[in-house]
This record gives sequence, C-alpha cells and structure tokens, in this order.
Amino acid sequence: MSEQPEPDQAPQQGHPPVPVPVHPYGAQFGVAPMPLNNNLGWAIASLLICWPFGIPSLIKALQVSSLWYQGQADRAQLAADEAKKWGKIGVIVGACAYGAMVLLFVAYFVFLFAIIGAGISATVR
Repeated sequence: MSEQPEPDQAPQQGHPPVPVPVHPYGAQFGVAPMPLNNNLGWAIASLLICWPFGIPSLIKALQVSSLWYQGQADRAQLAADEAKKWGKIGVIVGACAYGAMVLLFVAYFVFLFAIIGAGISATVR
C-alpha cells in the first residue's frame, strides 16, 4: 500500500514543528509581570486608627490585584493611588484625633488638680 495522508491530516513537510515559547509567569503583552504595590499596609493602619477612612482604603487596595490581572493596568494604578490617599488621610486624621484626646486628658487632670489644690488651700487657711 502506498502511504498517503488521511483526509483530515495535513501532509508531513519534513521539518519538525517549531515549539511555541512559553512564558513561565504568563505575562501579557504590554503589562509588566510584577503586580503593583496595592498599599494594603496603609489601608490596614488606617483601618486600625480611623476606620471611616480605612474602609475605602481597604476596598481600593483589594481591587488592585484583580484589576492588574485583568490587564487594566491604568485602573489598577488609579486604585492603588486612591488606596494610598485614603490610607494616609485616615492615619493623619486618626493621629491628630488621638493627639487631641491626649491633650484633653492632660488639660482635664491639670484642671482637676488645680480645683482640688484650690479647695485644699481654702480649707487650710
């Protein structure tokens, strides 16, 4: 019998097939293989110090990776920047609030000791 290719197979040309290059990390064209910094640290610090600003920061920080792997690098960068912005606002507002609270406690105790001291000195005379 003669060797003829079957109808659904292409005839052999004599050249071995060229292997398709495989990228080990599955990088997409135009997108760097390393994901962005999602600023999750700012989000967690803001969540612990001042939670009203920490919640939007955490939401934006968690969106960064999914947007990055969908190939939306510009939206991922925008979400990372928003997460950092809200995280910094939360840390600054929270630190100022805690500082003001400490100053009020100090002023309260100074006032309390002044009243007690004035009362003691008035009864001694």
